[in-house]
Amino acid sequence: MESFTFPLDISELPSTLSPLLRTVQSFPVLPMLKPSSVPDGVAAVLVLLSALGYMTRGRMWDKPDPYYKVWFERPQLEDGASSSKGAITRNVAQRLEESDYQAVIFWGSQSGTAERFAETLGRECHTRFGINALVADISDYDAESIAELQEKHFAIFLLSTYGEGDPSDNAAGLWDWIKRIKGQATKLKSLRYLAFGLGNSNYKYYNRVLDVVVDALDAAGATPLMPPQRADDAEGATEEDFQSWKDDMFALLRGMGYEQKTVAYQPTVSVEFVEKVHSENDGPVHQVSVHHQQTSLNSAIFPLPVRNSRELFTAGDRNCIHTELDLGNSDLVYKTGDHIGVWPCNPDEEVERLLETLGLSGRRQDTITIAALDDSAKPKVPSGSTLEAALRHHLEICASVSRKTVFDLAQFAPTPEAETMLTRIGQDRTRYEQFTSSTHITLARLLQLSSPLEPWTALPLSFVVENLLSLQPRYYSISSSSVISPRRIALTALVVNKEVADENKSTIHGLTSNYLLSASKLPLNTKVATPTFQHTSTTGGEGGTVFAHVRKSKFKLPITSSTPLILIAAGTGFAPFRAFLAERAKLHALGKPVGRMLLFFGCRSPHSDYIYREELEKLQETLGDKLRIITAFSRDGNNKRVYVQDRVAEESETVLEMLSAGANMYICGKASMAREVDAKLEEAVAQQKGMKESEVKNWTDGLKKRGKWKADVWG
Repeated sequence: MESFTFPLDISELPSTLSPLLRTVQSFPVLPMLKPSSVPDGVAAVLVLLSALGYMTRGRMWDKPDPYYKVWFERPQLEDGASSSKGAITRNVAQRLEESDYQAVIFWGSQSGTAERFAETLGRECHTRFGINALVADISDYDAESIAELQEKHFAIFLLSTYGEGDPSDNAAGLWDWIKRIKGQATKLKSLRYLAFGLGNSNYKYYNRVLDVVVDALDAAGATPLMPPQRADDAEGATEEDFQSWKDDMFALLRGMGYEQKTVAYQPTVSVEFVEKVHSENDGPVHQVSVHHQQTSLNSAIFPLPVRNSRELFTAGDRNCIHTELDLGNSDLVYKTGDHIGVWPCNPDEEVERLLETLGLSGRRQDTITIAALDDSAKPKVPSGSTLEAALRHHLEICASVSRKTVFDLAQFAPTPEAETMLTRIGQDRTRYEQFTSSTHITLARLLQLSSPLEPWTALPLSFVVENLLSLQPRYYSISSSSVISPRRIALTALVVNKEVADENKSTIHGLTSNYLLSASKLPLNTKVATPTFQHTSTTGGEGGTVFAHVRKSKFKLPITSSTPLILIAAGTGFAPFRAFLAERAKLHALGKPVGRMLLFFGCRSPHSDYIYREELEKLQETLGDKLRIITAFSRDGNNKRVYVQDRVAEESETVLEMLSAGANMYICGKASMAREVDAKLEEAVAQQKGMKESEVKNWTDGLKKRGKWKADVWG
């Protein structure tokens, strides 16, 4: 090393750099660094400053915040609150002892249904039987402490199953503990429990979480107070299945010596009208859910203009729309394979019907305040909304009404005839199922049907808010590639309209699909009158604005573009594969290596609902022998119905060969279709490789764990 001075006149440099250059003029540098011009000198200064900044980061600047971790800690007490017992314990047995609880209701929930059931059950245990029950998010407590529960207590498990027989995210700790205690016969000898599972029989691993947990508890010596029961959402029976299980549980409690009381309605929220003078300067109507939270998986909700909508079906009386949501200058980003959650609003007809039956049409624009009267109550409507906004944007007024709600409504009936009708339906499951199978029953339609002449003026608004679910988003697989279309999200939606076999030949309209059709301003293919919706207008006049957020997905293309792909879809399940193929075609056009792709696509007919057919033909031209398309048509004018799983069975040798060569397989569509595809492939691998049932299971599980076999399916 040797030192030297820059052979530059400092006066030639900008005044801001002169002091810096004086500092480094005698700095030791390598002999080959001989700046001889002003740009070279400036470059040398910048290099030295960068090095200095790098070495002093964290000591002289950008120091870590010592309290940064607080942002990720879960608060267990209210701000400023204190307790003589210190922080709330994670030992559930200790919590029950300290707070004089008689039971604990654990919930494991992915979508919120099990959590809602647990809160309802906790309130009813207290009001009907005087049982003080702790309603507990399983993740709030150490699962190991369940083993310490005393025999005087009992536990209730409400557990959901989703995906490939997976537990909910908040039940991960319980799941790990259950696996550890399996076979320890005396581990839980003092535990008494009841269990109810939430699942869908269209999925391969229907209620697997409940089965695994119950088997492990029994094997470890726990005592079931009654056999476990299961909800089946395949036919939309979850609410009724829960009600039936709850009836059995209440009968059990009566048999255990608990006295059941007849309880008058006790609201958990107060809903009041308040005086408010409206002016032109009032802010926008509350349209965004109070429950949605931005997380690592879910973005915030944004208003997105609808652009470039078009009809995909070429014949028939159904609609299937392609529409694009413009991200504009918003912070919303997505990746190929993600989901878009669309937040609909309720149609004008149902809003008007409910206001009229409640006798509140004249108060639609009056402001309401909502306050929780119970610790477990969570407001579904933001306080300060108008009554109309609450019914239009925040509550599921188009959903069917549960049997319990039918029965509870009877006490507020405006006529003796209405009370008798609702009581009879609410008390008898068979009568309720017959009634709902032949009649489309929303809350407004039920009130109107039971009392066509008298409005329900005695029905408290708090009852309406409590018994209607919060309006939820509907998720769609994004059908555009973020590489090709980073500021436009495309979605593909089949517009659902289901006819009901009642005397009025009424129709159940899919809420969000009809909402999107309305926003797209496309003509209707159906002859049935469709609902009308309010939309915020956008510039350009192409369509309305919808509220939406992005949910991250693991349904992703492999990092290496040369990885072969097997894509299996029926109907709108093709949506994410449109994005996958477009992205691969772009890479191929740029000269990048692209793996072999085998696409199975099923629909009714090539002449009516073969969606994106022209696009697929162009992709075939672009990709050549890299893409092979195999179609299955279930209503193609002949007697034989061919489904996508049949084509997979016919091509099973090719599919298994590609999987053995490292291909990634993706299935998208209805869960029943995916289950059939699984069965066909498992049968094929058993025959072709001579595997036993256990070996086949290990083979499929291995592919799924390595991310080589992925499914994105629904109901």
